[in-house]
Order: sequence, then structure tokens, then C-alpha cells
Amino acid sequence: MSQTDLTVPVQSDAGGPAPAAPARGSRLYALDALRVLAALAVLVFHFTGVDAATKANWGANPKELFPWLFPVTSYGSYGVQLFFIISGFVICLSAWDRTPGQFVQARFLRLFPAYWFSVVVAVLVWRGLPDGTRKAPSVSESLTNLTMFQVPLSARHLVGAYWTLWVELTFYLVFLVVLWKGLDYARVSVFCWLWLLASILVQKDDIPLLGIFAQPLNTALFVSGIAMYLMYRFGPDLKLWGLLGASWLVMQSDLVQHADHLRHDKGMDRDPYVALALVTVFYLLVLAVALHKLDRLNWKWLSTAGALVYPLYLLHEELGWAMIRTLYGHLGAWATLGATTAALLVLSWLVHRLVEKPSQNWLRKALEKESRKRAAAESSHSA
Repeated sequence: MSQTDLTVPVQSDAGGPAPAAPARGSRLYALDALRVLAALAVLVFHFTGVDAATKANWGANPKELFPWLFPVTSYGSYGVQLFFIISGFVICLSAWDRTPGQFVQARFLRLFPAYWFSVVVAVLVWRGLPDGTRKAPSVSESLTNLTMFQVPLSARHLVGAYWTLWVELTFYLVFLVVLWKGLDYARVSVFCWLWLLASILVQKDDIPLLGIFAQPLNTALFVSGIAMYLMYRFGPDLKLWGLLGASWLVMQSDLVQHADHLRHDKGMDRDPYVALALVTVFYLLVLAVALHKLDRLNWKWLSTAGALVYPLYLLHEELGWAMIRTLYGHLGAWATLGATTAALLVLSWLVHRLVEKPSQNWLRKALEKESRKRAAAESSHSA
């Protein structure tokens, strides 16, 4: 998922209760830790926790290769739900006191440089290290993936994990609606209630556009994160507890239904209420951050680890499976799992340092230079 600035912005006095102002410039290392946890959970799920998709890569069922690990890592996919809760929190945090234009530019710089690199890597893997069972995406589909809009354009994902990026993009587009008028306690609270209500109504009404921008489970998770950010910024009150409780109730309904569907229709043997308990723990962990219970968690290395999350998430699936197919016959299951994970972590660090940061800096400077030129031209024209 997208790397997000976890540094607390300067507080403003926009509407609502008086803010419980955090320390200026303080970094939320606990959220870095949770993002790392979510990324590793998704990674081990893909490599060891889903038998149907990974048998072709291991040459054997991971349930047999990792008999004691499989029952645990089969729940690793719920790391995505943790990502979405955190996204609600940190996107609200990073958008506060920003204009819509600044928000869009910041999201673009965070999302696309590493993503474009991962698309290139995925194309090379599909063409150079195929698994022999799946047909490679077409050239047109590969090019469409560069837009990140492959879902509405009906193109195939080069990497399965890309589906979450479309969900994130729809969240950003929806959030722009409230950001357009400026963020304050009342406006964001009302927006959350309306968005949550829309996600409930869409389950009964056939409104395609609403279904894209108000998906019930994902909306509830994002709203939960926003509610917890408001608690973090302004302090908890009854209205925010009510919003958080309502979003959890909507989430649990859809989560249990979704897990039942996976269990009965897809053959994934996961207990829906174990999944619910796990996601509820995620709620409690982010809530602990919101209530300043984890402020003492300030290990500096978590900042570096958090920076690797987005490249790791983008690269781990297809590239990791190619590594597994290559190494398993030589190293065995556990050594292959360890070597693949270690290699992906190192590669993610290299991508962050050598691709993501330099490209972000270059694009940021180029955009700022163009903005100054445009401002100068407008100024001279008006004069």
C-alpha cells in the first residue's frame, strides 16, 4: 500500500472541539510498525497461506509444506484490512491544512514512481520467468496497468495485489469532495456519516457508480481510520465513538459475509469469526495510536522499515513467486521462503533509495519549477 507521510502536521483551530495537539513534527512510529506488520502478513499469506494459487509455484500444496504455519498465515490476507484502516487515518492526517492541488500532487508522488517501476518488473517476470500455467497479460493490458485504472478499463492486473490500489484511488477521489471545502471536525464527521450510509444503501440498490465509490467493507474501514484520526487530533467524544462503533458494525456484517463466501464458494478454510476477531484487534491497535497509548514507541528504525512497505507490497507477489519457482528445487521449502523474503526486503530498500526517492525528488522539483513559471506568466499577463 501507499507509503504515507506519518509526520504530524502543524495543528489548526478549524471547527470542532479544541485539538489535543501532538508534538510538532513528531512521527507516528507505531503506525510504521503496523504497516510493516500488514505488509508481512500479506506476503506470508501469498507465499504460504493460500493453496489454490501457490501450488503451481511450489510444485506442492503449501498446506503440506508448512503444516503448522499454514493455519496461521491463511489469515494473512486480512493485513489488507489493516492497511485500509491506517489509510483512513494517515490520508486524513496528510491532507489536513493542504489544498486539493497539494493533496493530489502529494498522492501522485507517493503512488506512481514506485508503482511504474513495479509494472516494468512485473512485465519482465511474466515474459522472462513464466510459471507455465497462466497466460501472460497482453501488451495492451500491460500498458493499461501504467494508469492504475485497469479496473474501470477492464484490463487484467499484472500483479494481483494491484486491486487494492484501485480501492485506495477511489478513496482519494471521494475524499477530495470534502477536502475541496477545507477540512474541519464538523465537515469531516458529516462526510464520514454520509459516506458510511451510502455504502449501506448500495447493498440494496443497483447504482453502479455508488458501488464503485462506496464499497461497504472498504468504506467502513476507511471511515474507521478517519474517525480515529479525529480522536487523535481533537480528542475522543461521544460523536466520534458513535461513528467508530457504527463503522465497526457495518464492517463486521460485510466481513463475515465475505469470509463465509470464501469458505463455502472458494474452499478457503477460514473461520469468519476468527477473521472478525483479527480485524477487531487491528481496530484496537490503531485506536491505541489515536488515544496516544503508543506515543512512547519511538524506535527510529521503524521509519526506515515503514519506507520499505510500499515497494515490498508492489514487488513481492509475482517476483516472489518467480524466486520460489527458481529456488525451491535447490534449497527446500523453508530456506526458499527465508531467502525469498530476505531478497525482497533488500530489493525493496534498493527501490526506495535508488528509484522511489530520486524520482519523487525530480518530479517534485519539476512540478514546482513549472508552477513558478506559470505564476510568473500569469503575473506578467495581469500587469
